[in-house]
Amino acid sequence: MKSTLVSIIIPTKDCSQQLKKCLDSIKKQTYHKYEVIVSDGLSTDDTVLIARKYKSRVIKNSKILAEPGVSLGFLHAKGEILIVMAVDNLFKDTDAIEKIVKTFGNKKIYAAFPKHENSKEDSLFTKYINVFTDPFNHFLYGYAANARTFSKVFKTLNHNDIYDVYDFNTGNMMPLIALAQGFSVRKNFIDKSRNEMDDIAPILELIKEGRQIAYVHSVSIYHHTVKNMGQFVRKQRWEARNALSGKKFGINSRRNTLSNDQKIKMYLFPFYSLSILIPCCNAVVHLLRDKEKMWLFHPAITFITAISIIYEYVRIKFSISSVVSRA
Repeated sequence: MKSTLVSIIIPTKDCSQQLKKCLDSIKKQTYHKYEVIVSDGLSTDDTVLIARKYKSRVIKNSKILAEPGVSLGFLHAKGEILIVMAVDNLFKDTDAIEKIVKTFGNKKIYAAFPKHENSKEDSLFTKYINVFTDPFNHFLYGYAANARTFSKVFKTLNHNDIYDVYDFNTGNMMPLIALAQGFSVRKNFIDKSRNEMDDIAPILELIKEGRQIAYVHSVSIYHHTVKNMGQFVRKQRWEARNALSGKKFGINSRRNTLSNDQKIKMYLFPFYSLSILIPCCNAVVHLLRDKEKMWLFHPAITFITAISIIYEYVRIKFSISSVVSRA
């Protein structure tokens, strides 16, 4: 596996400073047989210049969004292992790619993903998302929303010092795993047509195909996703507007993969969030059970999410135009 070429795909859009930090963390890796493909969504800042300075291959993503940008990057990849990095991702350790490649030494493993960690400078919003994912999806998926708690839901097939493999068909729901944030897969993944407008649906397809997906707990990625409350609210509004408008993007493109309980929870989430008391009780119970301090932030961030969703719902209901950025 030491001679295996790795292709790292990074979708970008006006993010020159983030890209520089991401590429720096890749440059420091002990594994050197890799190529970097920057799939750029028509940036107007120095993103492309930074990418070329680091000798990355730049391809133009006319669809702008990250999800189709990843698919485009796959088509241009030459490596046997493909790794997707969001531009706000940093490898924590210098041997990250080396361990990922070593994981694929097991021929049964078709795909893999790392642990998401927080750094000291991350906001409370980022820390919550890295531990639980966003409040809406956490409400729907529970312990199946983050690899830290997969063992509570799914049967462990293989455990060692580098990775774990779970049987994702043993739970009462599918796991929440996305292509972004360091997900890696064998090259023949691109031989089959995949949903390019959602970064979760393609993983669910792999599970249905019976592919083994490893959680590489020995590899950590810093995911600096949200700087402050303003950015968090913008992201929630953007996702809510797409979902409420019926766009075949995100959760709307994979509703058929949700259990009946999850479909009901989609409509219960605003009532749960706005009740305040129920999230507070839920936070206390799980704080005692899981010993995870981020539960203390659960009632507040859940309430903020609900307000963001309701705000967009009202604007749509009364045909009020709304231009909100994903970033």
